[in-house]
Amino acid sequence: MTQDDRQTFANQVYAIIAAIPIGKVITYGQIAKMAGMPTYIRQVCFVLRHLPKGSKLPCHRIINGQGRLSVTGDSYLKYKLKLISEGIEFNQKDKIDLRKYGWYN
Repeated sequence: MTQDDRQTFANQVYAIIAAIPIGKVITYGQIAKMAGMPTYIRQVCFVLRHLPKGSKLPCHRIINGQGRLSVTGDSYLKYKLKLISEGIEFNQKDKIDLRKYGWYN
């Protein structure tokens, strides 16, 4: 993958994340698939770790395929509270029901 290809992929990931509606979540794998690269889940994570400083993208709406937040520490609580404020519920095992809250194009 060339540098231009990486930037194109990153731009696609940014656009998908920007479009996630309030009250919905999406998995890393779904983002990779929507960006046309269904096996690039790790690359989605890489793009997220290297977001431009000051990004306003709603990254708190991205969860793993098990229905859980993948972030840890202070970010975990911050993201969880944001999701709850958007009406998303967590079950007793701290999971989000993807059938109820999942966003699919």
